[in-house]
Amino acid sequence: MDTAKVVSKLNEIVRHEWTGVVQYTQHSFLVQDLWREVYSKMFREGAEESLHHARIVGDKIVALGGTPTVERGEVRQSTDLREMLRYDLEFERGAVRLYAEALALCQDDHPLRIMLETSSLKSSRGPSISKSCSARRNG
Repeated sequence: MDTAKVVSKLNEIVRHEWTGVVQYTQHSFLVQDLWREVYSKMFREGAEESLHHARIVGDKIVALGGTPTVERGEVRQSTDLREMLRYDLEFERGAVRLYAEALALCQDDHPLRIMLETSSLKSSRGPSISKSCSARRNG
């Protein structure tokens, strides 16, 4: 395993998760009207999940001798619920992609693979984003 490449990819994940913390929190603030009660909690849970993932991956970066990033990516904002849900679904798909890329780099590190697979599985489910998109589309 090329530790430098793995640490670099893990830092991409941490950067992405920091983005999720801010984006989900911002969406919880901006969601309006009748949907606020329903979706504000879901967005906040998404922020908490992203923070949890950032902590786990950041700890692993340190264990591998690296320094976790404090950078984040672009936060996509909107006051339109459908657009928020679309942005967050895209965010979750990006997380799954990053975790898959990290898995490909650490074939021989079983504990790291399990950690990444567990986080990737949670990201692929997201905080009910795909269900919410379907419900809003059909409702």
